[in-house]
Amino acid sequence: MMTCRPIELGGLGISDLQRIGWALRMRWLWLWLKKTKPDRPWSSFLVQVHSCVSYFSMAVCTVVGNGSRTLFWTDRWIHGQKIEDLAPLLFALVAKRRANKRTVLETLTDNTWIGDLQGALSVGVLAKFLNLWVILSQVVLQPQSEDSTAKSAYEGLFQGSVFGEPGLLTNAIFS
Repeated sequence: MMTCRPIELGGLGISDLQRIGWALRMRWLWLWLKKTKPDRPWSSFLVQVHSCVSYFSMAVCTVVGNGSRTLFWTDRWIHGQKIEDLAPLLFALVAKRRANKRTVLETLTDNTWIGDLQGALSVGVLAKFLNLWVILSQVVLQPQSEDSTAKSAYEGLFQGSVFGEPGLLTNAIFS
């Protein structure tokens, strides 16, 4: 619906309640996954995950501060991508148990992420390893700063949208 699109995308900026609901559930999921301080009252709440909230992993990017709440292998923290997107063959060498627990802080300290890799490195995997090494060597953690989300979940629901003049399609069809 054009009315529910943000103004900068040619809409009227009226919030779509269904999408707002999805965004809120994604926020709850964010809080529940302890991306905020674990001593907050809501950190122990059980969250029902709606099927549309699988969008969560695509919509939420993390800005790394101290790296203590960002998962190294599975969160989108490297230029809006996760390591699986950057180096899928390399990611395949990491045990799921480790991939779902290791934080950026934990793995960048003494480059312990290298120890997470299990198995032989083919030439293709070795090339991805070296590319990732270069990217990670440029990461500087900010000990005084907490990790945070880069984009609101509601805005993420319009990702990929393009600006369109209202009535442009109608004018093109009926002219």
